[in-house]
Amino acid sequence: MAKLPLNLSKAMDVWREVSARSDQSAGITLAGDPSLVALAQQRFSVGGTVPASWVGPLAELTSVPGELLVVLVPAEAEAEALAALEEAAPKGGAVLAVDEGTEATGKVSYPFRRCARLSFFDGPAGWRRIFGLCAEVAGDHGVALGRRYPVVRTVAARRVIYRTAGQNALIGLAFFIPGADMPAMTLNQIKMVLSVASIYGEEISFERAVELAGIVGMGFGLRAIARRLLRSTPGIGLVVRAVTGYTATLAIGLGAVQYFEKGAPASTSRVVALAGSLKR
Repeated sequence: MAKLPLNLSKAMDVWREVSARSDQSAGITLAGDPSLVALAQQRFSVGGTVPASWVGPLAELTSVPGELLVVLVPAEAEAEALAALEEAAPKGGAVLAVDEGTEATGKVSYPFRRCARLSFFDGPAGWRRIFGLCAEVAGDHGVALGRRYPVVRTVAARRVIYRTAGQNALIGLAFFIPGADMPAMTLNQIKMVLSVASIYGEEISFERAVELAGIVGMGFGLRAIARRLLRSTPGIGLVVRAVTGYTATLAIGLGAVQYFEKGAPASTSRVVALAGSLKR
């Protein structure tokens, strides 16, 4: 296994954290217009769990169970739905999809905390937006949500990846001593790989996650490129480290997604090859 610049006890803590998130409850309950709810059940249940549905007066949304509430209504029922959601305050957040037909813009707004309102139209793009908003509103429950509902997996995984890449870019800017940022970045990458593995339903061990992150991290050579840039242009060291942290983490994450989408073959060389192809 490749030697990594990190504290193993901290890495174990990351593993435990992701394992706990994977076991979180992440149920979706659909509510609102009966015809839209029936349609949503079909879309959400592709390849996995059928979400619960609740059909009743919008004023009674306070009694709807579940961590994440997805409410689908025609435009004329939007005001009533917003008032009910504000009163209900679902613990896992809410997505309000307002069916505006051909007038739909696909735009998202946030009428109050942990509630996303979508100008929705029944089409592939509209459903992708709903799935993405579910992963967003779910927050820390996004890993468990993607694990349970296959239609949410891709957006949930990409959300984890881009958030981690952004964090590693900030770490690159925050550390002034060359190399001091590597332990924090590597821990983030391990956490990301574990999260992606969990989203795709893989039971991946701690040792395997460290191996994946370490091998892929060294496999595509971005650190060597960064060192050459630092020697040739020493005045932009922080920027180079930030860009390298972002792009390296992104390549690892997207390589891991392809790896697990293809059934997680036994050899880590497959992940390295995927990450290398993304870099070129």
